[in-house]
Amino acid sequence: MTSGMPNLDELYQFSLDLFPNEASGLLIIENDALLGEHGWDRAFWVCLDEGQVNDCIALVGHRADSKDDDLASGWEISRLHAKTTGDVKGTEDAEGLARKDGYVYVIGSHFGGKRGPLHPKRGFVARFREAEILHATDEPAADIEVSRPSFVLHRIINDAFAEHGVSLIPLGQSLREAFIEETIEIGRKKRKKWSGLVREGDYPLNIEGITFRPNGSLLVGLRFPMSADGRPIVVEIGNIESLFEGGDARPEVKGFWTLDAVGRGGELAGVRDLTFVGDELHAVTGDVDSAKAGSLLLKDYPGGSGTVSTHWRITLPEGQSSGEVGATRIREFPGLPRVEGIAGTEDGRFFYAVDEDEGVHLRLTRLLVG
Repeated sequence: MTSGMPNLDELYQFSLDLFPNEASGLLIIENDALLGEHGWDRAFWVCLDEGQVNDCIALVGHRADSKDDDLASGWEISRLHAKTTGDVKGTEDAEGLARKDGYVYVIGSHFGGKRGPLHPKRGFVARFREAEILHATDEPAADIEVSRPSFVLHRIINDAFAEHGVSLIPLGQSLREAFIEETIEIGRKKRKKWSGLVREGDYPLNIEGITFRPNGSLLVGLRFPMSADGRPIVVEIGNIESLFEGGDARPEVKGFWTLDAVGRGGELAGVRDLTFVGDELHAVTGDVDSAKAGSLLLKDYPGGSGTVSTHWRITLPEGQSSGEVGATRIREFPGLPRVEGIAGTEDGRFFYAVDEDEGVHLRLTRLLVG
């Protein structure tokens, strides 16, 4: 029987090539008809975080006729044939996947380039009905509904930081100038409709990872900012559906969770992905930025450059929407700073999407027999 923390030798790895090979997010597919059409016995949604949202949703499936019953072979990847509806302005940098009421939700990072400013096209939320997809690549194309109200979530979350008294890490000068002040100046000079929604004193948000709680609230993982002492923060948001329903209703921040989940090798950590398995929250946290060259995040926060990517298990108290919570370390990924997706099954098996060396890598736990 194994003891202690599982290591990377207990994981299978598969390299899956699909341009642009920038994986982020992982979500189990629950459409049995879709699995049957492809001859799969299990599959996952994954988003490729470069390009428009209708071009960056892919399916990773395991062939039902594979002879290895331990999932050690037989994996393949296909891009979803899709078109956008609703707010069809440009989108990019998809960073998370979650499911609610038959919809698969996709969220953009709401961030910018490595050196700023903030990009409105990254501030989107999209969704599609999973049951309506009969085949990944056939006609008709899947409809992906897009909502891109510039800087609405940025404004709601930043206002809530103050309202809830969240103690955040001080904003570095480089980030403030490049991501906040420059964005404000662009909005003013170009007379953008969103001018005034980014304000002095705001924090730039870098969203990576979403999941829905059993109570229906959306949990949004922040890679930045983190708490004053460097711990990752998860925002709990209600009524995300209002973005697609018209009218004046808007999502509301219900609270903030601070996770005691900083891995080895660093002084601070951000969220990379989130998922629920039963009533337990699972999170992957890691460094504040994987790209070393030209990163203003690492210039201002060098203590977040070497934090080891780590999988944690967390229990959120029922009936609460805010608090500081402990975390149990499940697995470390030394040498793999870009673990960007996690999905789990009720039998205790976990799957991870890893973005490395310009390829999409799927890693999954082997069946360990005691």
